[in-house]
Amino acid sequence: MTALSTRSIVGARSVAVERTPQRLDPLGAQSAWLLIPLLGAVAVGYAVFSSIRHAGQFRDLGLDILAIGVLLIAVIVASIRSHPGFAPFGRWSHFSIIAVVLTAACLSTASLWGHNQRIQDDWGQIAVALLLVAMPLYRPIGEVAGSAVVSAVVLGGLAAAQHSLVISNSPLVYATVAATPILALAAGGAGYAWTMTGETLRWRELAREGQARLDGELRQAADRMIAQERMTALNAEAVPFLTDLLRRKEIAPADVERARVLADHIRGMSVRAVGRTWLADTLSLALGPRLAASGRARDGHPTAAERVDDPDRLERVLTSDQRAIVGALIATVSGLPGLDPDSLRISASTPDRSTFLLSAQVDEPRAELRRELLPFVSALNATAMDATMRIRGAELKVRFASPAGFPYSDGRRR
Repeated sequence: MTALSTRSIVGARSVAVERTPQRLDPLGAQSAWLLIPLLGAVAVGYAVFSSIRHAGQFRDLGLDILAIGVLLIAVIVASIRSHPGFAPFGRWSHFSIIAVVLTAACLSTASLWGHNQRIQDDWGQIAVALLLVAMPLYRPIGEVAGSAVVSAVVLGGLAAAQHSLVISNSPLVYATVAATPILALAAGGAGYAWTMTGETLRWRELAREGQARLDGELRQAADRMIAQERMTALNAEAVPFLTDLLRRKEIAPADVERARVLADHIRGMSVRAVGRTWLADTLSLALGPRLAASGRARDGHPTAAERVDDPDRLERVLTSDQRAIVGALIATVSGLPGLDPDSLRISASTPDRSTFLLSAQVDEPRAELRRELLPFVSALNATAMDATMRIRGAELKVRFASPAGFPYSDGRRR
């Protein structure tokens, strides 16, 4: 394994994350997923309604039918690609979907060319605007603004070039009528995303300050617990042993062996205290009540430290957001009714980058497991991790890795 230096940890935790609601609040953005299929359905429905209203104005009805088909494809692809299971929604997905919708709008305009009577009841600009209004939830505002401007220029230019309109006016007016819905709805979506992003960032800053204060208190509490454990061991075992030696004023061969056992026990407690990790503590906290209720917390069953294989402390590359999601994932898996508690393990390795694997035996329907765990896998992907989930029979494996390309201690990059 490759040991991580301070530079490696800082590099991994400093990976730039896009300022979008999906990246900054992945679980919250998942609840807005239905917005895209709903807006897409409205766009297709309006396209059909508008085509019916344009009856008698078509230069080529087949082109309009093709345009609606292309729009439907774009809506289906956008609905699938924006699903939480495929997070994050990338730049090229955004550009490709808007390009296809814009193509559908251009085909619709071509089907009416030379016979169109009004710009304001065309469906092309409305369809583009409805798809753009949800994009700021997934993509940076500047990027969405660029798509809106290009779409407005294209459809505005086509509107300005038409000469069959019954209302005679300046081509600039026609262009404005076609471009306004696109720019207005895109601006509205961008404004909402801007506000949501700002509030999320402010909340995270407050949470970070609170966590910083809480960490100190937790460390003090942990130190007190460790000290109490040592004092209990000393009072219950070492002190009576030493008192008995003082009373007898002689050392028997059995006393030497007893002293060795006590020393090993106290030394082991100290080593475990020094080696405590965040992953082990999180796993212990999540599984503790379940193990205690089932009687599995007694000797003979694996401890939290034995369940976590992270000798190089790769957990240090996880950011506070990623730790929150991983902690929620561990808690959810620990609470699954069909989980075999003894099978839950977490391992970390770094052949090329810090990679974590959560594995367990869970006797649950595949659909139920996906419903419970997919949001966390999606959230990890949205926070600059590469996460996947595999279910084979009762075997569950969730893999999540740090982003490729962050620097290691020896200067290598993936």
